[in-house]
Amino acid sequence: MTRGPVSLEVLDAQEERFAAAFGAGDISLAGTLYAPDVVYVSPTTRLFGWPARVVGVGQALEFIQLTITGLSEVSYSVDERALIADDTGAYVKVQFDFGLRGVRLRSNYVVVYRYRDTLIAQQELYYDPSAELARVPSP
Repeated sequence: MTRGPVSLEVLDAQEERFAAAFGAGDISLAGTLYAPDVVYVSPTTRLFGWPARVVGVGQALEFIQLTITGLSEVSYSVDERALIADDTGAYVKVQFDFGLRGVRLRSNYVVVYRYRDTLIAQQELYYDPSAELARVPSP
């Protein structure tokens, strides 16, 4: 049987783990949230010349780490969240603030998670990678 988080509290704990990993600049801190054969889908992959679907926890973590390398003062916060599809998935809208070359920027995006045995089996990011990032004040 495929199951996701059993509650919003479990989803919140997952997202707190992602926030800590991004804040530390080390996505491997969230590695155990993923199934070994996770599928990671993001429009960002094309910006780095990676395939549209990244398969496997090692590859997914490597790609995510690539996208955050060089960022500073990362703040990852949940704006909205919900369980979907009979607890086999979750929706999270993320506000991602970061420093890059002396400028503070914000990226808002949506993540849809699909779970297998409470581990993330698929992670899909949705946003417009060609849109200009919003400038925000430093914390």
